[in-house]
Amino acid sequence: MRVLVDGHAFVWALLQDPRVSKKARSILFSEEHELFFSLATLWKLSLKIRLGKLRNLTSSIAYLNDELAEYRITVLPITYQDILAVEHLEYHHRDPFDRVLIAQAINNNLALLTNDANIKFYPNVTTLW
Repeated sequence: MRVLVDGHAFVWALLQDPRVSKKARSILFSEEHELFFSLATLWKLSLKIRLGKLRNLTSSIAYLNDELAEYRITVLPITYQDILAVEHLEYHHRDPFDRVLIAQAINNNLALLTNDANIKFYPNVTTLW
């Protein structure tokens, strides 16, 4: 399965947080899935690191990028088509980074590994948790 990993799912897995479901953990640690991570999410996490909101993680986004490679997760660039798709999304979710993530899942036919309840309101997005 082709899966787009939401930021909290990856960070929680790195920190061995008990909020990561068994299913999410099995998807992240299985070689049978093709995993992706949005450049928008990497950007969002870099802002959180800079603001001190992810002190348990690290002080550098380069660390996260290296960890993505270790998990065999491909960084998915933001395209013009993604931005066009964001423009047409319903406003179930106001976070601009998450709206890009939703558009990328739709545009690339990816399931979304997330525990974000608001994303489940988008009928064209398959969520896993």
